[in-house]
Amino acid sequence: MMTRFSVKNYKCLADVDIPLTPIHVIIGQNDSGKTSLLEAILALHQSVVTPLPSAFPGKWEGNDLVYEGANDARIDFEAGFRNHHSAVSNESTYHLSVLFPEKGSWCNRVDEWFDNGEAHHIAQFRSHVSGLLARLDSQESPEERLKLNDLAETIGIARLYRLDPKMMAAPASFDPNRKLRLDQDGFGLATLLDDILGHDYKIFGKVSDQFCTYFPQFRKVRIETESASSRQYSEAGLHAMGQGVGKGIYFETIQGRTIRAQQASDGAILFLGLLALMSAPEPPKLLLIEEPEKGVYPKRLAEVIDLLRKLEADSVNRPVPQIILTTHSPLLLSSFKPEEVTLLRREVGTGPVKAYPLRDAPNIEERMGGGEFYLGELWYNLSEEELLGHV
Repeated sequence: MMTRFSVKNYKCLADVDIPLTPIHVIIGQNDSGKTSLLEAILALHQSVVTPLPSAFPGKWEGNDLVYEGANDARIDFEAGFRNHHSAVSNESTYHLSVLFPEKGSWCNRVDEWFDNGEAHHIAQFRSHVSGLLARLDSQESPEERLKLNDLAETIGIARLYRLDPKMMAAPASFDPNRKLRLDQDGFGLATLLDDILGHDYKIFGKVSDQFCTYFPQFRKVRIETESASSRQYSEAGLHAMGQGVGKGIYFETIQGRTIRAQQASDGAILFLGLLALMSAPEPPKLLLIEEPEKGVYPKRLAEVIDLLRKLEADSVNRPVPQIILTTHSPLLLSSFKPEEVTLLRREVGTGPVKAYPLRDAPNIEERMGGGEFYLGELWYNLSEEELLGHV
């Protein structure tokens, strides 16, 4: 699990350092850096499995990604991790520095190290990849390779989702590149559920049962083969679309009717998608989800968080991803404790973003009245200055 994340000079994030929990939520006004923070976390994880120019999401060139007021075109990442199954150490820190040119779509690693009780500099083999990726074909000693493999496994894979229930409900054709995952907007939920069913029908049955517990008008989730949409996903949204054989999602009601997923509520589809992501075999280490409250009935938000907590509590028996969310919803925020929340805000106008863990807000527990007030109520009724004690 990632316990801390720090980034310097990425987009509007000049110098941000935040603590993290198994389920964590990032709040703040529009243009406060919430999306940039998720993208920075994603880039760090991606650098373990792909060359550095491909690790950074979206289209960019030159120093587009570098904070405008930076002294040089260098972006620094640092993260703390806890791994109870590690062969090396339960606690580790990893640091990566990447330098960007004035022109061109490339970047180079300039520094990389980790510390698991003893500092280790990671040698550079190729400038455009991280040392953790280069370890796969390097000539490191067996002892050093074991340390790097352990660190890479601890960091693991992250996925960033901006889930669209309409895309999630659509029948999807088979795509080997989307095996056991969704596209960033959620397209492919039907084939993800089919992958889960093919891997272990008991896990699929549990997903169906959990879904129907929260939506008692249904008694079963079913996957059927049918004509479906195929596409080649593009981050720019310019997807290559077509038709093919795939899978569709259907719900059986307690009255015996069958309903297509496209006729169900957005909240039901989003709920099913989160269940599938958390239940998939070999899940990513980290799920980054932007504004999951879209289209969801407010009471259902609390049930979603409650379910995610239950799945996290069961992580001893089965690995589940760490989750970092962004939200604008006070109702969703009310499902969290202060130590699980970080507020991002710009201090002056268009200046750099700063991070404020709400666990450090003055007298936050007393202001919540020992349970009389929810955290979302404080956030909604107080200005950020009042909440943070800056007045």
